[in-house]
Amino acid sequence: MFLALDARCGGIAPLLAPLLAATAVNGQISNQTTLGPTATGASGIAFANPSGYSTQSYNESAVSTNLPNNDFSDERLNLLWAQVGPVATGPVTTTVEPTSEPSAFPRPAEFHPMVPSYQSNLTNVKLPSNFKWGVSSSAYQIEGAARDEGKGPSIWDLIAHRQPNAVADNSTGDVVASHYYLYKQDFARLKALGIPAFSPSISWPRLFPFGKGPVNEAAVAHYDSVISTMVELGIDPDITLFHWDTPLALFNEYGAWIDERIVDDYVNYAKFVISRYDKYVSTWFTINEPQYCNWQFSYYQAGQYYPAYKNITGGPEARFLCGHYTLLAHATVAKWYHNDFKGSGRITFKNSGNYFEPNTTSSADITATQRQYDFALGWFGGPWTDGDYPQSLKSTLGDILPAYTQAQKDLIKGSCDFYAIDPYTSYYAFEIDGGLDACVSNSSFPGWPECAGSASTAPNSFPIGPSADPGVNWLYSAPGGVRKFLGHITKVLFPSVPDVMVTEFGFAEPFEGEMTSTNEILWDLRRADYYQGYLDNILLAREVDGVNVSGAWGWAIYDNFEWFSGSKVKFGLQYVNYTSLERYPKASMFEFADWFKQHMPDSQGGNGNLTMDFGHKLRS
Repeated sequence: MFLALDARCGGIAPLLAPLLAATAVNGQISNQTTLGPTATGASGIAFANPSGYSTQSYNESAVSTNLPNNDFSDERLNLLWAQVGPVATGPVTTTVEPTSEPSAFPRPAEFHPMVPSYQSNLTNVKLPSNFKWGVSSSAYQIEGAARDEGKGPSIWDLIAHRQPNAVADNSTGDVVASHYYLYKQDFARLKALGIPAFSPSISWPRLFPFGKGPVNEAAVAHYDSVISTMVELGIDPDITLFHWDTPLALFNEYGAWIDERIVDDYVNYAKFVISRYDKYVSTWFTINEPQYCNWQFSYYQAGQYYPAYKNITGGPEARFLCGHYTLLAHATVAKWYHNDFKGSGRITFKNSGNYFEPNTTSSADITATQRQYDFALGWFGGPWTDGDYPQSLKSTLGDILPAYTQAQKDLIKGSCDFYAIDPYTSYYAFEIDGGLDACVSNSSFPGWPECAGSASTAPNSFPIGPSADPGVNWLYSAPGGVRKFLGHITKVLFPSVPDVMVTEFGFAEPFEGEMTSTNEILWDLRRADYYQGYLDNILLAREVDGVNVSGAWGWAIYDNFEWFSGSKVKFGLQYVNYTSLERYPKASMFEFADWFKQHMPDSQGGNGNLTMDFGHKLRS
């Protein structure tokens, strides 16, 4: 029997309580007892003792450390989706064959030119032919088809449907751009625009609906076709294996990233994908921005919408367990890829981080700047150091920070082939109000554990650059910062880095989600300016500062679901009409593509002549 929960109910605890109240041992419930003798009240009232029954003491909040699941049936999958609730279906429900793309697109013309370069000395500078560039996005943000063809729910299906107002506009990833069915047209569009590469993510719960167990045949067929279509069109696929869509079943079973079992389940998934597609994928990103463990995972409401194992309901404990097992998962896959699988490409993970500059020359502000780096990039800097955490994290966090064994440090060290960074913006850093010592010694202190301040305002009180949409109020356009940041990463923070790739950068045009006219939407001037400025400074870092920058990926291929900010915040280089699902290139797309047309060599290699072979067909 399935219990359908209303979207406004207070969570899933009532649904799971009978399952979680006791721990199963050899198929029996360990805290069951047989019914006692006939009960007699003080007044002599006696109650019958029906035979054949047992009693049990229930406490739904006393969950064990796991709820083991080896049931991968359709019925169990249906129950998972019942936990999420009703899912919307879009106007397209089957793969669409592409129509011809135009030889030329409507674009900015004589009345308003494109944004010019601020660096006239770069006009004739060329990048090397192996410089990687293209556009990117992720599965949950653009695929749609949330419940189609055997896909299991992810944690984001649950959050978007069940947690009231968790998403700013209460939108979901149910339909979005329906890339799952329109990918062939999307890739034909990239080909027509001259974009040579696309970096999507693959959906873990689409391939493994329960996070483990049997592989979903329909999903394999789909991703076979996705990779084939890109390669046949000469579009380079550079794949992210995990972009925050953890299978919901693993949260139900053991809390997902707070438990060491997640490492084996992730590695099992990653090995399947890599083994099948490595022939056609030159770059693998194991994890997208593990720093999400801070500003996303630690805010998941365990105990309300899925079980709170180990009494962890979020906060710093969830944050640092998540980061710990995420880095181990990456390192395990990376070492397997090179040592056992003998993969032909390169592998790393994508970091989320921004440039920090001291607000003054004071030692307190300089220390605050370093702490900002330590708690973002240093947290996951082990591949470039000794495999361990920075001392500032250990000293501040104490027992909250899990310890790596020496074997684990050895595994982590050297597990990245290059450094990948998503440098969206910059900040000035300063000493926290009340002082560093007061903060680090008190976990209740505002700003703990970073214990460092930051702002998007320069020391002269003027903003560092144009602001983005209020839905992402942390984002300001600061092109000069990205040049400094790339040098700081490779020359100060991690000098052993052989090359650095800008794996995401992009801008949310202010109030674009409230615009109703394509005339307003398509001339995204701030975003176009952002791309021109950032690309110029990436080139300056390479040509003037000597930083070995090996690639740059624009975020995003088109408008997509932006997590807690919802669908009204727009990062797309193309506008998506969510009613008709039509895509329209914005001015920023032409700014982006024209810049590379100017700075890349005339001839670009392609993959169009490769023959597809994904190995043996899966057994049914």
